[in-house]
Amino acid sequence: MPNSTRDNPPEAEVQVSPVDPAPPAAIAPVIMTDAYVQIGTANLSCLGLEVHIEPENKPVEITSFCGVTDFPGPTKWHFKAKLTQDFSTGSTHTTLLAALQAYQTAGTPVAVRTRPYKSRAVGPTNPSFEGNVIPQPYEYFGGSAGSASEVDLDWIFSTPPSIVTV
Repeated sequence: MPNSTRDNPPEAEVQVSPVDPAPPAAIAPVIMTDAYVQIGTANLSCLGLEVHIEPENKPVEITSFCGVTDFPGPTKWHFKAKLTQDFSTGSTHTTLLAALQAYQTAGTPVAVRTRPYKSRAVGPTNPSFEGNVIPQPYEYFGGSAGSASEVDLDWIFSTPPSIVTV
């Protein structure tokens, strides 16, 4: 029975519903220390600082005499990455520039692949997110004194990315 006094209200008893699902037996949060990043045929993992595969949802708003209602609209998928700039052959600049030029001259998108762990095989606990993106102009180099030059990408997938687990 909850305790109560004149100065303290009764303590609420915690109720746990018998229909609550059990938590996972084991959890394995992804800690971003081993991600794989491939653009075209270049493995840029060791130059990667951030990588994101994320949707941008665009609801459609309808205003009528009955009010305002949002409906699901198109979803645009983004490949976002922050890479350390490197002008070596097969590295950041040559890979990104080749992708950009191929798109600007022939309309050819570039393939990307990323997964949580480069040191593990693709599988259900290490899915590979893959697809073709449309290259956009990017900052060639820049930064502050004493820091690495970084390149930020926000390229749009031509179709939603695939999730590969085999």
